[in-house]
Amino acid sequence: MCHFIRFFLIFPLLCLPLCAKTIASEPYGTCAHLAGGEEHQLIPANLIKMREAGITWARADFTWSAVERPQGTWHFEHLDYLLDQAEKHGITILPILDYTTSWATPSHEHPEEWLGYVRQVVTRYKDRIRCWEVWNEENLKGFWKVDPSPEDYAQFLKITYEEIKKIDPDLVVVYGGLAGVPAEYYEKSLKAGAGKYFDVINIHPYRGGLTSFSAVEKFLGDIQKFHDLTVQYTGADKPCWITEMGWATPPVLGRNLKAFLEGALKKCFPDGINGPICVVCDGNYPPSFGIDAPTWKNLLPAGSQVEILTLPMLKGLDPKTRPALILPPSECFPTPLADDLRAYVRDGGTLILTGGVPFYYAMAPTETGVWDRPKNPYAGIPLANSFRVHWIAWWTEKGTPEHTALKFAPDAADALAAYPITKMQGSRFFTEAKLQEGDSFEPLLIPTDAKWTDGPKKDAAFNAPAAAIYRFGSDWKGKIVVSAVMGDAIANTNRCVPENQGIFLSQAILLALSNGVERYFCYEFQAPERDDVDPESHFGITHRDLSPKSGYIAYKTLTAARPAGSVDLKGELFLDENRLCVLSWKRPDGKTGYAVWAPGLPREYDVKILAGTVTESFNYLGDEVKVSDRMEFRPGITYFIGKDLKIRIQ
Repeated sequence: MCHFIRFFLIFPLLCLPLCAKTIASEPYGTCAHLAGGEEHQLIPANLIKMREAGITWARADFTWSAVERPQGTWHFEHLDYLLDQAEKHGITILPILDYTTSWATPSHEHPEEWLGYVRQVVTRYKDRIRCWEVWNEENLKGFWKVDPSPEDYAQFLKITYEEIKKIDPDLVVVYGGLAGVPAEYYEKSLKAGAGKYFDVINIHPYRGGLTSFSAVEKFLGDIQKFHDLTVQYTGADKPCWITEMGWATPPVLGRNLKAFLEGALKKCFPDGINGPICVVCDGNYPPSFGIDAPTWKNLLPAGSQVEILTLPMLKGLDPKTRPALILPPSECFPTPLADDLRAYVRDGGTLILTGGVPFYYAMAPTETGVWDRPKNPYAGIPLANSFRVHWIAWWTEKGTPEHTALKFAPDAADALAAYPITKMQGSRFFTEAKLQEGDSFEPLLIPTDAKWTDGPKKDAAFNAPAAAIYRFGSDWKGKIVVSAVMGDAIANTNRCVPENQGIFLSQAILLALSNGVERYFCYEFQAPERDDVDPESHFGITHRDLSPKSGYIAYKTLTAARPAGSVDLKGELFLDENRLCVLSWKRPDGKTGYAVWAPGLPREYDVKILAGTVTESFNYLGDEVKVSDRMEFRPGITYFIGKDLKIRIQ
């Protein structure tokens, strides 16, 4: 078993024997709530659909409170049924030992009761289940139930590991999947001794799509970080799994933004806009990835005159001929253009910024022309203040609520009537603190019955808006519209438009597996689809009726191109000054496979077959692609398959 990062190449290749029970030749998994609820009722259909996609692992909660109820009374019928069906359909279950009961909360403070549950479940299924995950996202208070403590988790993991190994020393213990890539938490747990008490590392590295060189670099760097910490503290190159990672496709994604933009434009231009609405659509600017010209036109009022601009076209933008400018929804800002955009607003232009705190992250062009965050990307309050915008959040001003329900400001209700306000939450807010005499501040979305939670204002009414219009009537003459509602972002987050789910998922799986990750579980399989707004309802790669989404089709295409048992071939990951990604592998049938994609802007390259013959070529959705001497590559992967195949792309 080999763990290394192809791109970084900063430590020698380590080859150590794999723990015999992890079945490394089967890397494809998914998360599915098969032990309870609606998915439990549809177990056979779910499992059949998984196998059709080449997925052979399913991660599921073995929730304590569902097994022992009331205390001392054990119920295994639902788990017996799950395992019977899983074995029938060739799916291996990865169970999560997790959560609390009414008589033992939090679980880690009730070790005797917890170990009784572990003993009962593991003893019953030890011959049918060989890998056991200990808790889920223990670095989040919502799951841990009290403030997360890596030291407490290390002790909790220790006693659980020892109990499992007493039952069968060959059972595999998986570190509880950490939300994100919290290296500091992980390292503290290792310092507290956790390294002796797990066989598999486990992370949930949710993020936006890997749509730029830097995004890929950061993803691989996060994996590298966990590998290095493990080796540092344990001396062992333990397997790493990603047991959750995915992208939600809520149907309101874009619909919310459309309603907000229509209302904001109506408020700013009550008599209509005398000129085009300018929007940024730039293939070199990641916040605009996934928002092409047709998408922008759909987001704006019917009949609008829309002008598509790239970032260089913002220099010297004249508000007299281009009265409104909308940047892609994001917390990123093209900081080298700050002077030009301040001048645009100063001279009367209307600048619209949505999708979180505007100005939060700096973006700048790299040598390749693709914009990216610098090493220290935080721009935050100083940059916002230079635009006379002031924002606050729970981490910047003590007592600011972390989450609040929202309602329309009285003067905004008519214009924003189509916006689904009752389903939205505020977590970042604006004030008029930086305005000058003659300027004004118009709230659009305000908190509902919120209060300051701490500090000198504790329990006083909190009414800072989550969306507002800054109207300038001093030495500046324009307007800035801001919305910090995170649900309005439609690019560069773990929410995406439906077609991008397949692109993002296939990129992440291939990069993870080719760079040291042994197994990947997409989150999740079947989408509940009970709430149009809540992203949690739409992470699934199938719809509620199990019809496929692009994520499912892309997963199925990937497993056909790179079947279980494939071995990655050595080579450079990035070509053409980091503009092109190329991965290759040897399949169990002896054929060679290639995956090629341009993570940012579509580009054309010469393609030369140096050896062998291409027998199959198709895109990430399985559609046939014609091979030619010169081909265009896009973020969606192009696969080439052939016997003894060797391709040069330049």
